Amino acid sequence: MKSEIEAWIKQIKERPDVIAINIGLFQSENGFQAYLVGSNEYDPEDDDWACNEDFVPTTKYIDLPCSQSINWESLQSDVVSIIKELLSSNSSTILNHVPNVTVGFDDAELVSVK
Repeated sequence: MKSEIEAWIKQIKERPDVIAINIGLFQSENGFQAYLVGSNEYDPEDDDWACNEDFVPTTKYIDLPCSQSINWESLQSDVVSIIKELLSSNSSTILNHVPNVTVGFDDAELVSVK
């Protein structure tokens, strides 16, 4: 899953003028998926900012190659670790272009990773 997420993030070449990126997670009939959106707003006390779609990349969604039986907390933890590792690598990605990055399931609290 790590290589797929890294490739997905790295292929987003746009560098929008937003202050936050959210990597949202959800489960569909076909398994787990992630999406990326950017927002001109950010509030660490209120996750509603993540509903803004001030920036949407061409490849907004990615299917996550993981077991259907994994629980959502484990999946979220895995994705958070992958994103933190990508950020610490100082790669020139959209994530390093914004001051705030979060990860989380649509109906749960977001995890701030930057």
